[in-house]
Amino acid sequence: MPSGATVLADRYVLRERLGAGGMGEVWAATDELLGRAVAVKLILPTLLAEPDFLRRFLAEARAMASVQHSGVVAIHDFYGDATSAYLVMEYVQGEPLSRVLARVGRLAPEATMDLVGQAARALQAVHDRGIVHRDVKPGNLLVRPDGSLVLADFGIALGTAGTALTASGAILGTPAYLAPEQVLGQAASPRSDVYALGLVAYECLTGTRPFAGDNPFAVAMQRVNQPPPRLGPEFPPDVVAVVERALAPDPSLRWASAAELAAATGRRGVAGADPTSGRAVIAPTSGRIVVPGVGQPGPAAPPRRRGLVIGIAAAVVTVLLAGAGSVVWQKLPGGTDPGGGTNTNTNNGTGARKAEIPDGFVACGGVLCPNEPMCWHGSVQHGDKLTPPRPLPCTQSHYWETFAAVKLPADARTDRDLSHLMERADIQAVCSAKAMAEHSRDPAVTKDWNRDAVPIPADEYTILVHCLGGLGMTPGAVFEVSPR
Repeated sequence: MPSGATVLADRYVLRERLGAGGMGEVWAATDELLGRAVAVKLILPTLLAEPDFLRRFLAEARAMASVQHSGVVAIHDFYGDATSAYLVMEYVQGEPLSRVLARVGRLAPEATMDLVGQAARALQAVHDRGIVHRDVKPGNLLVRPDGSLVLADFGIALGTAGTALTASGAILGTPAYLAPEQVLGQAASPRSDVYALGLVAYECLTGTRPFAGDNPFAVAMQRVNQPPPRLGPEFPPDVVAVVERALAPDPSLRWASAAELAAATGRRGVAGADPTSGRAVIAPTSGRIVVPGVGQPGPAAPPRRRGLVIGIAAAVVTVLLAGAGSVVWQKLPGGTDPGGGTNTNTNNGTGARKAEIPDGFVACGGVLCPNEPMCWHGSVQHGDKLTPPRPLPCTQSHYWETFAAVKLPADARTDRDLSHLMERADIQAVCSAKAMAEHSRDPAVTKDWNRDAVPIPADEYTILVHCLGGLGMTPGAVFEVSPR
């Protein structure tokens, strides 16, 4: 047992903090008695003083433990008294769907329907026990490396008899994923969870939520006053029909149950009747997403690499998928390979060498920093071609922001999967969590943000590796910029 580690009940050794929310923290831990990995949900001490909290927390544990389904996180143990409370759960080797979307931008229809079908089957198992989840969102859908999905966090679940579990009556859910009836203060039902899952499907397909704004309550009210924007013609009609019915404002017009929604995703020609036939394999450690039929025409198949795979501007560098799925780069004009040993072209028409620091950047502490905030939308794969990340004004919601940059190392290979950039010690140092914190205006806010290293041309002579940080679609710039 490691020295200084926090140990609960002489049994559970806390190893790594995985995340935090309104109720407390979730830790990766080891059950020393049984020798297995577990997840431990620690409750904030301030909540323990709330009247009847422990009873509601125990009700959550019992509700979750009553659901026996491979797509619902399993409960192993519970403890609660006047000074502390925690829940010991199955440790899911994977990552939240929200993090997958933050990394890849959006998913192909095949992958979306597969994940939605899995989530719907898990929700049906929950509903069969008389429980409404009330907080279905990408952050509560955990994706394993084999593409299987697990529903987690019953923190604000509600019994169909109207009995609140761990949340007080004032807590309704995440505003961005509330059903219209919940916004109006009406009782949540299983069809409210269906609506929320429809929002998840929409976000997977488009890379954006159908309702957006600066005020979360104004965002919540939008769905009461207007339908979500229509999905474009680039999406298969049967996919559009599945999602639009889930998002019907009138609960009676939605899929009658989560099971019916799951069946609709399986009846489609994309995923097939077998629930595993169209499965997207999303490996959180490598970031690879493998979707059956990825070479076929169709929108929004996700990139096959860790983080963003960037297709550089067509006039400079084009990213293509080779037959085996590896990423290859075409050469720069004049035969210069961006990974072939140099970042600059000595011939600019006059024989002079291009300036060492590209426009828009200044030197700062051994790296390059942007003069102005640089924000980006995630890249998207269309069939066998990748689109570049779109630069966005940082006032708009975006996936990533540049916090530092360096020139592409001379020995960096660009004829294979670009995930190797973050595996290099020199790039790891520049794009480290410590470096991100040093460039952040508020390190506490960006502490758990995702990071990636992405090569992007600064000009026709120079390719920079951008160190990116982000956590889903967020507006505003969070990283310091250097003075002009």
